[in-house]
Amino acid sequence: MPYVAPSEALNQTLMNLDGLANELGPPPSRLCLIGTPALRAVLLHWPPGFATVPHLHPGAEEIFQVVRGRALFTFGDEPEREVGPGQLLLAQRDVVHAIRVPESGSLVLFAAVAPNEDRPDEQIETA
Repeated sequence: MPYVAPSEALNQTLMNLDGLANELGPPPSRLCLIGTPALRAVLLHWPPGFATVPHLHPGAEEIFQVVRGRALFTFGDEPEREVGPGQLLLAQRDVVHAIRVPESGSLVLFAAVAPNEDRPDEQIETA
Protein backbone atom coordinates (compact mmCIF):
# COMPACT_ATOMS: atom_id res chain seq x y z
CA MET A 1 0.00 0.00 0.00
CA PRO A 2 1.56 3.30 -1.06
CA TYR A 3 2.54 6.10 1.30
CA VAL A 4 -0.36 8.32 2.41
CA ALA A 5 0.45 12.03 2.74
CA PRO A 6 -1.33 13.85 5.59
CA SER A 7 -3.06 16.11 3.03
CA GLU A 8 -4.59 13.04 1.29
CA ALA A 9 -6.23 11.59 4.40
CA LEU A 10 -9.34 12.40 6.42
CA ASN A 11 -7.33 12.22 9.69
CA GLN A 12 -10.45 12.42 11.83
CA THR A 13 -10.62 11.28 15.45
CA LEU A 14 -13.69 9.09 14.83
CA MET A 15 -14.68 7.39 11.58
CA ASN A 16 -17.53 5.00 10.85
CA LEU A 17 -16.09 2.42 8.44
CA ASP A 18 -19.49 1.04 7.49
CA GLY A 19 -20.78 4.52 6.70
CA LEU A 20 -17.64 5.42 4.75
CA ALA A 21 -17.97 2.16 2.81
CA ASN A 22 -21.37 3.40 1.60
CA GLU A 23 -19.64 6.46 0.13
CA LEU A 24 -17.00 4.54 -1.81
CA GLY A 25 -17.25 4.66 -5.56
CA PRO A 26 -17.48 1.60 -7.76
CA PRO A 27 -14.56 -0.79 -7.42
CA PRO A 28 -11.70 -0.41 -7.55
CA SER A 29 -11.64 2.58 -5.22
CA ARG A 30 -9.53 3.76 -2.28
CA LEU A 31 -10.27 6.22 0.51
CA CYS A 32 -7.32 7.48 2.58
CA LEU A 33 -8.37 7.53 6.22
CA ILE A 34 -5.15 8.23 8.14
CA GLY A 35 -1.83 9.65 7.01
CA THR A 36 0.62 10.47 9.79
CA PRO A 37 4.35 9.76 10.09
CA ALA A 38 3.56 6.76 12.28
CA LEU A 39 0.56 5.25 10.46
CA ARG A 40 -1.32 5.05 7.19
CA ALA A 41 -4.78 3.53 6.85
CA VAL A 42 -7.10 3.17 3.88
CA LEU A 43 -10.49 1.77 3.01
CA LEU A 44 -10.33 -0.29 -0.18
CA HIS A 45 -13.18 -1.41 -2.44
CA TRP A 46 -12.13 -4.17 -4.82
CA PRO A 47 -14.18 -5.99 -7.49
CA PRO A 48 -14.76 -9.75 -7.74
CA GLY A 49 -11.63 -11.52 -8.96
CA PHE A 50 -9.23 -8.70 -7.97
CA ALA A 51 -5.85 -9.89 -6.66
CA THR A 52 -2.77 -8.17 -5.29
CA VAL A 53 0.67 -9.39 -6.29
CA PRO A 54 2.54 -11.26 -3.56
CA HIS A 55 4.65 -8.64 -1.77
CA LEU A 56 6.26 -7.75 1.54
CA HIS A 57 7.02 -4.68 3.58
CA PRO A 58 10.63 -4.76 4.84
CA GLY A 59 10.14 -1.84 7.23
CA ALA A 60 6.52 -2.11 8.35
CA GLU A 61 3.70 -4.28 9.64
CA GLU A 62 0.27 -4.28 8.01
CA ILE A 63 -3.14 -5.16 9.45
CA PHE A 64 -6.36 -5.89 7.60
CA GLN A 65 -10.01 -6.11 8.58
CA VAL A 66 -12.75 -7.17 6.19
CA VAL A 67 -15.61 -4.66 6.42
CA ARG A 68 -17.85 -6.26 3.76
CA GLY A 69 -17.53 -9.31 1.57
CA ARG A 70 -14.97 -12.11 1.65
CA ALA A 71 -11.22 -12.20 1.00
CA LEU A 72 -8.62 -14.90 0.44
CA PHE A 73 -5.31 -14.18 2.19
CA THR A 74 -1.93 -15.87 1.99
CA PHE A 75 0.92 -15.21 4.42
CA GLY A 76 4.34 -16.73 3.81
CA ASP A 77 4.10 -20.49 3.32
CA GLU A 78 0.79 -20.79 5.18
CA PRO A 79 -2.21 -22.14 3.26
CA GLU A 80 -4.63 -19.62 1.80
CA ARG A 81 -7.44 -18.71 4.20
CA GLU A 82 -10.84 -17.22 3.50
CA VAL A 83 -11.99 -14.51 5.89
CA GLY A 84 -15.06 -12.34 6.30
CA PRO A 85 -16.31 -9.31 8.22
CA GLY A 86 -14.96 -8.80 11.70
CA GLN A 87 -11.78 -10.82 11.24
CA LEU A 88 -8.43 -9.09 11.77
CA LEU A 89 -5.23 -10.22 10.07
CA LEU A 90 -1.57 -9.29 10.52
CA ALA A 91 1.18 -9.30 7.90
CA GLN A 92 4.38 -9.08 9.88
CA ARG A 93 7.45 -7.27 8.61
CA ASP A 94 9.24 -9.16 5.82
CA VAL A 95 6.43 -11.74 5.44
CA VAL A 96 5.22 -12.17 1.86
CA HIS A 97 1.45 -11.75 1.64
CA ALA A 98 -1.25 -11.49 -1.02
CA ILE A 99 -5.01 -10.92 -1.15
CA ARG A 100 -7.62 -12.20 -3.60
CA VAL A 101 -11.30 -11.36 -3.88
CA PRO A 102 -13.53 -14.35 -4.68
CA GLU A 103 -15.61 -14.19 -7.85
CA SER A 104 -18.79 -14.22 -5.74
CA GLY A 105 -18.75 -10.51 -4.79
CA SER A 106 -16.81 -7.33 -4.14
CA LEU A 107 -14.74 -6.61 -1.04
CA VAL A 108 -14.48 -3.60 1.29
CA LEU A 109 -11.25 -3.90 3.27
CA PHE A 110 -9.64 -1.75 5.95
CA ALA A 111 -5.84 -1.82 5.77
CA ALA A 112 -3.27 -0.05 7.92
CA VAL A 113 0.52 0.05 7.71
CA ALA A 114 2.93 1.31 10.35
CA PRO A 115 5.10 3.23 10.01
CA ASN A 116 3.96 5.43 7.12
CA GLU A 117 7.29 5.83 5.37
CA ASP A 118 7.90 6.85 1.78
CA ARG A 119 10.75 4.36 1.21
CA PRO A 120 11.78 3.09 -2.20
CA ASP A 121 11.84 -0.48 -0.82
CA GLU A 122 8.68 -0.10 1.31
CA GLN A 123 6.74 -2.49 -0.88
CA ILE A 124 8.59 -5.13 -2.84
CA GLU A 125 6.69 -7.20 -5.36
CA THR A 126 7.81 -10.80 -5.29
CA ALA A 127 5.88 -12.10 -8.30
